Amino acid sequence: MLCLDKNDLLDNMILQELSGRPVPFDIWLDAMDELAGEPDCEQLLEEKGLSREDVLRSAEAYKTGFRRRLSDRDLPVYDRFALCRLLSEQAQSEPSEELLRIYCGILCDPGLLLDHEPEITDAEDRTDYEEQIIWQYFDLLTEQNKLLHTIKQRKELAGRFEKITKENRSPKPVDCDTGRSYEILQCFLGLFDMPQKGNESILLDNLSHYIQVAGASPALKSIEPLFLFRLLTRRQSYMCSQPGFEAKLPPLWRRDNNKVDENNGRNFKQYRLNLHLFCRLCHIYRKDEAVDFPLCWYGLEQVTVLKAFYWDHIATDWRYADSEDDFPFIPTIEELVEDSLFSCFENGYGDNVLFMDSGLTYRELERFQCSSNPAISHTLEKLSDYMNCHAAELAERFLQADLPQVKVLCRDILEQAGIEGIYQPKSAHNLALFLASINGGLMDIQDYFAGQYLIQAGHALSATV
Repeated sequence: MLCLDKNDLLDNMILQELSGRPVPFDIWLDAMDELAGEPDCEQLLEEKGLSREDVLRSAEAYKTGFRRRLSDRDLPVYDRFALCRLLSEQAQSEPSEELLRIYCGILCDPGLLLDHEPEITDAEDRTDYEEQIIWQYFDLLTEQNKLLHTIKQRKELAGRFEKITKENRSPKPVDCDTGRSYEILQCFLGLFDMPQKGNESILLDNLSHYIQVAGASPALKSIEPLFLFRLLTRRQSYMCSQPGFEAKLPPLWRRDNNKVDENNGRNFKQYRLNLHLFCRLCHIYRKDEAVDFPLCWYGLEQVTVLKAFYWDHIATDWRYADSEDDFPFIPTIEELVEDSLFSCFENGYGDNVLFMDSGLTYRELERFQCSSNPAISHTLEKLSDYMNCHAAELAERFLQADLPQVKVLCRDILEQAGIEGIYQPKSAHNLALFLASINGGLMDIQDYFAGQYLIQAGHALSATV
């Protein structure tokens, strides 16, 4: 049974929510900051040895410089969809380091670079706004540098791994320390059953042999955990049963063509075991300075489906939420765009015309969209199916529409979605909820296509880094 203490700050806020008394979002944020022990703005400035005025000037200069670079390339500031489309076109036709930095700024912008400036007259509000600018500026610089590093790292790893996969001949083994072979054998036996014709001594000898093969090639040595992993998974029966087994290198680097969810998840146990094996091999080699672990993880992503399995079926499982395991896969461009939470809509719900004109509250709309009422769920599903089937057409109409036309478009969708009469909204209140949901769906579609432009731009720019 859930036990909450009203004297505890967070528990008390949860109790308020449960009793039907909503806690303002900014109070939640303040509470989370307090619990996290984060310094306030003045503490942060003191730690960095900076004055408020200097940071505000630097932030303003940075924003001005960024917008000037956009203007020099005829990239709009306030039309975010056009910004993404034009950025993609320029990235594909004239990729450059400067354009990559613009791209990183757009993905990492917390509101400093692209948002409209609010009109503020109250002194207290001005102070709060300036503190927000300071936090945004520091956050932008940090996240932008991380993103730039990740994109460059991924490009570098791709080039190096491609060279390794083009090696056709296995080098002749050299005399080197093979002491790890026994530990790897025990790791394997702890996870897998020995194949029917397998033998521990044969596997141990073959492991020692391929450790010596890797020792003869700096390229293979740099990914030795991955090299042995592929031998133990893709050539398992041969490694365990054939003395002096000689593996051809190219097949080891061909991507597994299986799909994560095929056979109704019957392969999940095997995927889980394979992922554990790879992690343990990396652990065994953790002190080997010749091993490039980011390259190993990149290679694992390229030749297996284990990254997709991890993200779809392990990382999202609440049972693993507190796990200390951190699988350092290098993010793809698609993942970087998704994680950026970029949106064409600066004000979120505030840009939903049908919501703002309805008099509805955020809570009402969210509860409606998550309703367990079968009739509402059915209608929302029909609307979603219709909008997904006509996404390109609806996105074009939505982009060209002014405010009255957006309202007409939302009503057209409601009428054309094929919703049976018994499921049609029966009250003005329900009609407003459906129309606001449709408007939100149109915004999601526009964000989706903007995201596709950003993905295209990311691929084009990372190819030239």
